[in-house]
Amino acid sequence: MIVIPAIDLIDGKCVRLTQGDYNQVQLFNLDPVEQAKFFEKNGAKYIHIVDLDGAKVGRPVNFEVIRNIKRTTCLTVECGGGIRDKATVELYISSGIDYIILGSVIFKNPDFVNEVMKMFGKEKFIASLDFKDGFVKLSGWQETTKISIEEGIFKIKDLGFERLIYTDITTDGMLKGHNFEAAKYIRKLFGGFLTASGGISSKEDIIRLKSIGIDAAIVGKALYTWQLKLEEVINIL
Repeated sequence: MIVIPAIDLIDGKCVRLTQGDYNQVQLFNLDPVEQAKFFEKNGAKYIHIVDLDGAKVGRPVNFEVIRNIKRTTCLTVECGGGIRDKATVELYISSGIDYIILGSVIFKNPDFVNEVMKMFGKEKFIASLDFKDGFVKLSGWQETTKISIEEGIFKIKDLGFERLIYTDITTDGMLKGHNFEAAKYIRKLFGGFLTASGGISSKEDIIRLKSIGIDAAIVGKALYTWQLKLEEVINIL
């Protein structure tokens, strides 16, 4: 089980949202680079970064911050948010970013997804499936669809993704535990490397996800509020 700390970016600062609501923003660190270094010092090998401004407007906004995190740490960086054209993919990959996360564009422009996966290799990309009440949400969780979780995963598999991050928006930022029924359901549907996100707030949550067969867990607000200490869970095998 890989435990991956999360950094969400708005205006170049490290923040957390509650249930994806841009009106419920908590500021946790003015310096995301120092936050990433702190996570690395406490045992992290990976970091999950989302450009929330980028996700909202459809283009990179906090690229320089993300590049500085990659330059100044030894962390494996996966990042997403507003990555919707080939030039942006090239920009991130040329800057050493290890994994590019694609979300909304999977459903809005699958031809683009096919193109960049062929050009750069599908192993560089991670699909992101965000949902609420059983249906996929797009554009930084601002856009509701009628796409079911199952339909979304079939589309992701059809495009050839080998890695998937899923988030139940209802649990995200609530510190009340993960949607384990969704974890079981998605594990059955997707055979590749699967990362859970949303509401993970205790060591027991992580152990339970491991027992379901989840490969990695993204942890955000629980780390920032000290409800969970990274050094106590980073080495769960």
